Amino acid sequence: MNTPAKQPLSYALVTPSFRLDFDRCALLVESVERWAAPYLRHYLVVDRRDVPMFKPLESARTRILIVEDIVPNWLIRIPGVRRFWFSFRTRPVKNWILQQIVKISIPNAVDDDVLLYTDSDVFFVAPYDPRAYERDGRVPLFVETGQRGKIANNDRWHAIAARILGLPEEQEYDTNYIGNAICWRRDNVLSMQRRLESVGHRKWERTVAPLYRFSEYILYGLYVTEVLGEDSGHWNDDTIRTLNHWDPVPLDVAGLEQLKAKLSPEHHSVMVSAKSRTAVADIRKVFLQ
Repeated sequence: MNTPAKQPLSYALVTPSFRLDFDRCALLVESVERWAAPYLRHYLVVDRRDVPMFKPLESARTRILIVEDIVPNWLIRIPGVRRFWFSFRTRPVKNWILQQIVKISIPNAVDDDVLLYTDSDVFFVAPYDPRAYERDGRVPLFVETGQRGKIANNDRWHAIAARILGLPEEQEYDTNYIGNAICWRRDNVLSMQRRLESVGHRKWERTVAPLYRFSEYILYGLYVTEVLGEDSGHWNDDTIRTLNHWDPVPLDVAGLEQLKAKLSPEHHSVMVSAKSRTAVADIRKVFLQ
């Protein structure tokens, strides 16, 4: 009897965005079309009011998901209010917490095996085939060690994640799970949702919504490391594959050329923080032409 061939894992990029980042998101979409493996899907997650703006970016690869269709119906955007969403179940929810709820909710809206969370100020500059990073069916979990005392709020983010996962809290933490093109397995996120509900005795969104200091990447990283362990389907990867400009300082063409000169063979992408307000036309000129 022939053993059926095992199906390869399916992958999708997930990019939350909004109208002020449209040009950066368009640059990302263009770079994905140019450099990413053909099988890789791309989901753009935007507010309903922004759909007409982002609609031209749709393609056979790229699909738009609407935030209001993903989050619980007790979370409401109020016209004219920019910094938070109204909640019928909790105190008002800050935008950055809402975005993290969206990311954790994506596996309820799509069926891809592996989700690669990629912000709209990232763009690809080299061939990208996520299956190339698999090891015996395991996918990378970005985790840096030796981070004790190096990252602001890192200990607090870890402690909050540990608490809502029902894990012992520590005073200091050595790990960091935050980066770009972060890789989550869909089935792990669904089981993490169930874990949050088991610990909190309520829907997981109601646990996350009132939080102020919180990192979805640290939550997932701790869950995978401390709860799932060897059953997570991940291998630990400390390689930074995105060249980053985090400073909220704009780069001119000369500054972008200096950044480009730092590219190494392991880099498949670049992130120029939207907070830097670097001109997208200059980024395109230096990196995509």
